[in-house]
Amino acid sequence: MTSSSLSRLTSFSLNPRVKMALIVVIIAAFALESFRILLEAYPVMTNGYQAPNNYGLDFGVYYNSAWRLVHNPGAIYTQTSVSGDYLNGALATDFKYLPFFLFFILPFLVLNYTSALISWDVFQLLLMPVIGFLIYRSLRNYNVLVIVAVIWVALLQPIPFPPHYSLSFYDLYHSQSYYWQWAEGNAKVFLTFLIVGAWYLSKSKKPYLAGLAYGLAFFDPRFPLYAIPLFLIVNRGQYRKFALAVLATLAVGDAILLYDGLASSFLGTIQSIGVETPFFQYTWIPFYTIVALTVVEGSNYVYRTWLSRSRSEGQGPMSTDVSGIQTESEDSVSGH
Repeated sequence: MTSSSLSRLTSFSLNPRVKMALIVVIIAAFALESFRILLEAYPVMTNGYQAPNNYGLDFGVYYNSAWRLVHNPGAIYTQTSVSGDYLNGALATDFKYLPFFLFFILPFLVLNYTSALISWDVFQLLLMPVIGFLIYRSLRNYNVLVIVAVIWVALLQPIPFPPHYSLSFYDLYHSQSYYWQWAEGNAKVFLTFLIVGAWYLSKSKKPYLAGLAYGLAFFDPRFPLYAIPLFLIVNRGQYRKFALAVLATLAVGDAILLYDGLASSFLGTIQSIGVETPFFQYTWIPFYTIVALTVVEGSNYVYRTWLSRSRSEGQGPMSTDVSGIQTESEDSVSGH
């Protein structure tokens, strides 16, 4: 089979306007489905799935830690209740994020706990169309099926995860990851937004802004570290600027650790409860998104490298990507 015939089998081209309209409809449908899941999780959020005091467990930690940041900064990483804590009804657990994350939670302190929890989930829900649009803009010259697949992973997370390896048609649109994301008030959609935003800005040749977004994603360091191969690929030729922005963001953001006793408290927390955190259901949202983006960018990079070498040797196809992912002319438009 020739490369051109293989390309015809694997490609699925659409008029650009039709493609954009289709993607907009798909993003809206996925966001609406996530909104439906949020409504389904609402009773769990507000009434507690282990009555009486366990609802919005993760956001409860964020909220109380942000309260401490304002009223008792040295106690952010204290693992027991301290005088002046906000009694938000959620069970106390250990706060392990880097402290600059709490500045994103501070605006929600103007609301009572339940209203803040709902507002936090709605805020992240509103980020979902933005995530979808950034993926589309970055992959707009790619096969529409590739774009839809990546958006599907990011906005619905339908992929099985341990210990839930089974997959049914229901799981393709009713995401357990998103159900518990909303029920717990976790920050994984916000984290996914930062990772996707940093990737989009990197591909747009804006390394300083990309480094800023990537650095902010280090509030949970696991996922930026998982994404290192992705950002090595998309930041070729701008590593120095990107790294400088990341380091500056972390230095400024974590300057609060210089507050008397806070750094030692943070290190004490890490030593006592460990660095590793289990992969809960919602953790797979940013993880599989990073995997999907890395697979797309990595496969395109490998093919382009092979194509370049083949041309230099006077061999290989001259126009079309045999994977059907992206054509050469489109690749030049995207700026890679």
